[in-house]
Amino acid sequence: MTTERRYIWQKVASFFSPSNRLQRYQLYANDNYLQLPVEIISPLSKNTIACESGPDVGLVDIARHQKKGILKVNKSIKVAGQYDWQIPNDEFACGLSTSLYDRNPFTGELNGEPIADCFGICAQENNAILMIADGVNWGYKARLAARCAIHGAMTCLNQDLFDKKLSTTRDVFERIRAAIEAAQQLIFKSEGSLTTLTMSIICPSNRCWLVCSAIVGDSNAYVYSRKQRAVFELTQGSRDLNNERDMRSPGGALGTTMDEKADLANLTYSLMEVDQGDFVFLTTDGISDNFDPCVSGIAASVKTPLLARKSSNTISTTPPVLMTAYERHLSSLNQMQLSIASNGEQMNARELCNRLMKYVLRLTDELRQTIEQGVRENEETEGSDRSKFELKMRNKVGKIPGKLDHASIVAYQVR
Repeated sequence: MTTERRYIWQKVASFFSPSNRLQRYQLYANDNYLQLPVEIISPLSKNTIACESGPDVGLVDIARHQKKGILKVNKSIKVAGQYDWQIPNDEFACGLSTSLYDRNPFTGELNGEPIADCFGICAQENNAILMIADGVNWGYKARLAARCAIHGAMTCLNQDLFDKKLSTTRDVFERIRAAIEAAQQLIFKSEGSLTTLTMSIICPSNRCWLVCSAIVGDSNAYVYSRKQRAVFELTQGSRDLNNERDMRSPGGALGTTMDEKADLANLTYSLMEVDQGDFVFLTTDGISDNFDPCVSGIAASVKTPLLARKSSNTISTTPPVLMTAYERHLSSLNQMQLSIASNGEQMNARELCNRLMKYVLRLTDELRQTIEQGVRENEETEGSDRSKFELKMRNKVGKIPGKLDHASIVAYQVR
């Protein structure tokens, strides 16, 4: 065999062979999973030791006509591969959802109800499936889309991830791609609207742990390393980190578009090697966007320096730090790390969820109070005066740190 032909053969062989060259915490991302490194994985256990879906009953309720209240669940029937979706484990597998929106001071009702997020986690003895979805806009159709996405994808993975023999990460990504399609089909069949969908599967290998992820939309996935004292994003390959992101647009979505096809404009697959003891966690943008320094008031964008947010409790007259899009990304990860590690390193999955949620609740508290106070003081305002009040209120809240949204997180500690 000539040197040239041998070189070509080696290139072809290496494309189909395990790489064995992954660097821990380095992200490998592509819109085509066939372009990612291929790693051998160990056999996946199918013995479930913890699982949860929420908020409320989560993926269990995919009735076409969503209603108020919590569905009474029949636990004698398997749903998405499990009999009971309320078996979290605070140590290593759990999730959390809440609303950051203001409450009507007269009726006590929360704006933006119902919570249109949905999360799911299914942990086995040596692997785990994590998912999160954020229904686009408000309403029961948005919630239905998110629940159907988690239900459809989880059903697919709980069936195909363990009943068929998998030997490499490429096999895992094939199942992830099928799960995305299953999610889309169920949303369309159930007449849901639009939703994001992000999933991560933690797999063992002979020498490490691997996280295979996929994202459609803007619900991000992360890894927190206690040893490195750092947060790494698993889904950053889905956007250009050097350009400002429009937080009003998810970038992609599953569900009812002009036809039966999903908007997979930013569909991205990623692979990362992590360490035992690390935490993998997925969030909706109600969590992640509030860690952006321009949203939290720590900084302002170099492109729009005059739109800096500032708390009314701040007495400093020092101009805000100006940051580029990439600097904002790094600052977000750093603030997440500080929030997670603020009370020391003795932490479990539940505590990680609580610490991140506590940060966004505290950050958005002034926003809620400002809106609720304005509503109380202007209850009788009508006509043109009402329009003036609403315009004044929009301008006022736009300058206060924080973003009101539904906020959800699901976390798993690699073990």
